[in-house]
Amino acid sequence: MIFSISKVRYGFRTVPYLFIVVFSLFFIFPAFSEVKIENGIGESFFKNFGQKTGIEGSFSVENLIGQKKSIDVEEVIQKAQDLKLWEDPYWRTLVHYKPTFFGHYKSLVDDPEFFCAKNGKTNPRAELIATVRAFFEEKIEIPKETKEEINSESQKESDGSEKNTKIKKHAIERFPGRYRWICEKLGLKNSDFSYDGDAAYQALLTKLNPGDIYLVFPAGYLKRPASVFGHTFLLVETKGRPRLTANSINYGAVTTLTGGPLYALLGLVGGFKGYYGFEAYYEKIKQYSDMDMRDMWEYRINLTDDEKDRMLRHVFDLAGIYSRYYFTGENCSYNLLFLIEAARPSTKVTELIGGVVEPVETVKLIYESGLTDKVEYRPSIYSKIENEKTLLTKKEQKFAKKLCLGKTTVEDFPFENISPEKQAALWELCANYLNVLLHSNKISSDEYRPRYLSVLSARRKLGKLNPPEFSVPAHPEEAHGSKKIAFAGGYDKKGGFIGTNFRLTAHEQLERSAGYSENSELAFAMVDLRYNFSKNEFYLQKADLLSIISLPASDLFFFSGASQLLTGLEKNLDKDGSENFAWRLKTLYGFSIRPVSRLQLYALAGIDCYFSPSYSYGTELFAGGETGLIAGNDIFRTKIYADFMLNVFDTEYLRSKFGIESCLSVSKNAALKGGYSFLRNYKKNWHEWNISFNLYF
Repeated sequence: MIFSISKVRYGFRTVPYLFIVVFSLFFIFPAFSEVKIENGIGESFFKNFGQKTGIEGSFSVENLIGQKKSIDVEEVIQKAQDLKLWEDPYWRTLVHYKPTFFGHYKSLVDDPEFFCAKNGKTNPRAELIATVRAFFEEKIEIPKETKEEINSESQKESDGSEKNTKIKKHAIERFPGRYRWICEKLGLKNSDFSYDGDAAYQALLTKLNPGDIYLVFPAGYLKRPASVFGHTFLLVETKGRPRLTANSINYGAVTTLTGGPLYALLGLVGGFKGYYGFEAYYEKIKQYSDMDMRDMWEYRINLTDDEKDRMLRHVFDLAGIYSRYYFTGENCSYNLLFLIEAARPSTKVTELIGGVVEPVETVKLIYESGLTDKVEYRPSIYSKIENEKTLLTKKEQKFAKKLCLGKTTVEDFPFENISPEKQAALWELCANYLNVLLHSNKISSDEYRPRYLSVLSARRKLGKLNPPEFSVPAHPEEAHGSKKIAFAGGYDKKGGFIGTNFRLTAHEQLERSAGYSENSELAFAMVDLRYNFSKNEFYLQKADLLSIISLPASDLFFFSGASQLLTGLEKNLDKDGSENFAWRLKTLYGFSIRPVSRLQLYALAGIDCYFSPSYSYGTELFAGGETGLIAGNDIFRTKIYADFMLNVFDTEYLRSKFGIESCLSVSKNAALKGGYSFLRNYKKNWHEWNISFNLYF
């Protein structure tokens, strides 16, 4: 998904949305937004930073003594114009300028407070000159009584975000990233300005004492199908302190809405404001790893101290500044790329990705750009439990669950003869499962506490033991490209055909699961074009907008509902034997189990609807279900299934389909697919088969 968008950037906000149907998004899009960044927005970003992250200290420089200007401002501005600094790519990075269709530039930032010039959003030259001029302005002192009066007022917007305070900070304080770059380019130093506003940033940097910086990728959430996209945020360690106490930098939408058609629509058209915010890393681990049961991957970004300074300066350039948030484009992952590009501008990472931006694609981009030199895996509670289960018998697993539910106690432990390693695995499974029960409100904190302490006590008696081997899944950077083009041939109801099919983004069920949830599917804009030999005819077989399949496996410890959603334009067989286009909406729900490794069974039930004015009731409504199995590994995977659907308005019409599909991954971005199916519609039987060569990019 890496391509240049230097000439089409203005269309970035709108093009992906042509492929989306709002009623479908009601089901999926809560996962894209990673919303409710409630800390670190507005002017409280600096004020609360120490309180929220554990870094104490005051960063105010309001009482510093100003110095008299020693150089002429107009001469500095003239030098900037002579150098044409507004044409420098780094200036465009700092102000988030991207080219429009008409060859001009426009900033992706929407907050007017981000610009020093009134037309700064669309005029890089005017914004540069206004910024330089603002840096040389005198510091305006606000009386203490006035500041207290303003700060005591409620400053909330209707969407829950904070209003910008009426007390204006000096431009040097507001834009430390711009300040450093302009000083470097024009040969300026702090003493050349009437006010040393950079002292605020320097004081904060001293307190933060940044160590390693990581890009963190929480993988898909099993109970929310659309989150197979995952999420990304940055992690900034403080030297000499544990990583759990590090500060995360996140970009997300701020809203009081949690779902529904309005939520989906606003997320598509930029109806939410997105802010950069911060939160302690241990809170993120609690949210993603413990509560959502999502594995996390930590990619250390190999930045020098100077590059870290550039990144952090740009973070504070954007403090309290909003941009319109778009679920599929200018989202959490894309906006973080500006921070990385500000640190190392030679990467030009914001120019190498566009359209529908998936977090896993940004991870691949960072990896392939040579920006990371170390990857660490942080398994979720779910993954830990699944690993610990493999060491225990069914009888031992049942005892662990009964203990966690309060139906037995540690004193009733019946497996004294098992090895210390197995005992340790059992107690650790109990500890992890108790946390799952607590977070899911299955037990109260009063029930949790004594059970958890008794389990820890039993584990402590065993002493230090080597941890069990842990099977690490394929790394996200190994994911296939999200776009697909395939060259196919086969036989359908019309006869022999050749054709091509295309997918806009992201992942289909039998493809390699690196970076995605296993046996899941989330695919947008799938088009299937064919050419029939005997009739010398080109035809469109289908144009699906969205396909979702989520098959989290249920077991003794977890029950997770499986689901399928499909919507788009497809050909449908009529009673007279002809095929006509109709809008299809299929939604099924059920469950799935994994009796042995690399074999998953599933059963789903629901409805399958076709909408067209040519039908008696405007629709053909089918009710029924699908069952099947998926076997294999990431290299070769096969699905065998049976589908039965009864026409609700014509009960004599039973539609059935038996099929097998296989996918052989010959490389990271190439696969062979094949399938055969036997179909029966309106008492007519026929066979179909196909084979295709698939390329991902």
